[in-house]
Amino acid sequence: MDVQSKPNIVCDTPNAGIRVVRFVRPDLRPQLYDKEGITDCPLFQELNAAALTDLRAGETVVINFGLIDWFPTAFYRLLLKVREAVQARNARLLLCCFTPNVQECFDLMGGQRVFEIKDTEAKAVSDAGKQHEVVSGKPRA
Repeated sequence: MDVQSKPNIVCDTPNAGIRVVRFVRPDLRPQLYDKEGITDCPLFQELNAAALTDLRAGETVVINFGLIDWFPTAFYRLLLKVREAVQARNARLLLCCFTPNVQECFDLMGGQRVFEIKDTEAKAVSDAGKQHEVVSGKPRA
């Protein structure tokens, strides 16, 4: 199976300074495990290209987990790398829409102490928009 030829995420920009990433399939383990380092896996590389490469200070990346059923430790490692990349750019990372299965795994790994989590994508985008206004000094269009 050539996992690199099929898109695994959709990246949307609902407002200036806000990027929303949504996964397109519930099980992304093949896209996480085919390389040694997490930054070499197809899922990280796709996410990096779509949402992180040109991320600027004060912007926000929202990652929606609404479709995800499987949350292995490699996925958590990927999120830690994404968080590192976002923080290096003085930007913000919000996670949202955890299914009960993902929430349980995430909590077992201590994720609620490391990441900012919102219940819904709408809440995450709204909070990101308010933060973007404060940082940029400009109201949203």
